[in-house]
Amino acid sequence: MIVIKAPVTREEFKAYYALRYKVLREPWGHPKGTEKDDYEPISEHFMAVDDQTGEILGVVKLFEKSPGVGNISHLAVTPAHQHRGIGTLLVEAVEKRSRARGFKTLGAMSRVTATAYFERHGYHVAGIPAPHLGTTHVVWMEKELAG
Repeated sequence: MIVIKAPVTREEFKAYYALRYKVLREPWGHPKGTEKDDYEPISEHFMAVDDQTGEILGVVKLFEKSPGVGNISHLAVTPAHQHRGIGTLLVEAVEKRSRARGFKTLGAMSRVTATAYFERHGYHVAGIPAPHLGTTHVVWMEKELAG
């Protein structure tokens, strides 16, 4: 069974960031360290864990972008476990937490190649594509959260 939890221990955070790097940065040749940003200390971190093996299958973080607006960031699922609903579990967990925090809107800087994924979850493009880290184009997508 897959459980969504927050990393707590040093080892869990190390594995959490390693997965982010492996999925989101390494394939494009970005250096280690680019998997983190200035929002880490004010973010809530979530990970999908196989409760039988303890393996971290996916990760995501949430922070308050502006009053009432949450930001999904660094959503990543291991390649071997993609297309199995793990990303959906993570997005649903972040949306639930966002509602509990009173956010009215939830958004994400999505890679242009991932906009269809977010659209399936009720998000719409609300910005203009822009380059990120030199080689990747991203666009702001958002969703209004119902109480």
